[in-house]
Amino acid sequence: MVTIGIIGCGYWGPNLIRNFGGIPGARVKTVSDLRAGRLEGIRQNYPGVETTLEYREIINDPEIDAVVIATPVETHFPLAAEALRAGKHVFVEKPLTRSAADAWELVEIARSVEKVLVVGHVFQFAPGVRRIKRELGAGILGRVHHITSTRINLGPPDPKLDVIWDLGPHDCSIILHLLGEVPSQVSAHGQSYKRKGVIDNAQIDLTFPSGATAHIHVSWLSASKMRLMQVFGDRGSITYDEMLALDGKVKRYDNGIDNRLNVGDDDTIQLGYSAGDIHVLQLEQHEPLRMECAEFVRAVAGGPVPPNDGVMGAHVVELLETISRQAAENYVEVESANAAPAEGVMSL
Repeated sequence: MVTIGIIGCGYWGPNLIRNFGGIPGARVKTVSDLRAGRLEGIRQNYPGVETTLEYREIINDPEIDAVVIATPVETHFPLAAEALRAGKHVFVEKPLTRSAADAWELVEIARSVEKVLVVGHVFQFAPGVRRIKRELGAGILGRVHHITSTRINLGPPDPKLDVIWDLGPHDCSIILHLLGEVPSQVSAHGQSYKRKGVIDNAQIDLTFPSGATAHIHVSWLSASKMRLMQVFGDRGSITYDEMLALDGKVKRYDNGIDNRLNVGDDDTIQLGYSAGDIHVLQLEQHEPLRMECAEFVRAVAGGPVPPNDGVMGAHVVELLETISRQAAENYVEVESANAAPAEGVMSL
């Protein structure tokens, strides 16, 4: 039995309590939070779970094997480092830390104490992402040329992070997971439309050693939620729309036929092109968070390290740092939609 303590029960914490509590071979013993009201809610919904205002009661409890951290990102490093050094396995919600230096230090601490460190990159366990990973691994698309990803929704009312650090970890972790490599070149542009000094719209371009490229658009500018990814390869493409029903989220498109290519002046054929076949790919039916929690428990019990390990988490933080630097260098603050155009800019 893997005994778990959870630090932080705000927006996401209750989901972790529910999922870890439902995994055979695991139990949630104690939950900690600084807000007494949140703990009272946990006691009402999970009467068998102990609660405490003091997180060190979890870290110092000899019965607890693993610590789950779902607190603000600025607390991730000190909490995770303390838990690892106390001999606990650690699950940290994304992003792993606020700096790459801290992230890699946690990876080294986990190695030195021989404990499991994973990061809550839950989309690596989404049925759609898992199916795309299998398709690419089987070579169905051939060589991957390009990936596009769009992630849009309204931002939080009082953001502590900008849109790059809020939404970007999802797309970065998915793309690194699918390609199995980290980018060699990064370019990014950021804009602020609604909150002065806070990037709420960003465009990111990545180039990988294999020659593959990727484009990511993250934004807080629309209430129309969008989660769309497209993967383009030699032999076709895949579209992944997370907002669709399970039986239509992922579609593979075969290459079409185009006889207009390399046509000579003397050829008399009828020119034209047609789309290739469309395949709706069948997906597993599971809750991504439940699988993510179960894989962590399995690793703690001696099983294989899951794909969202500390190394992946550190690579994502490193990439987010680079993106943020680039976006800051290419930053535009839009004062008002009704503002006059800048000098030299054409208006219609």
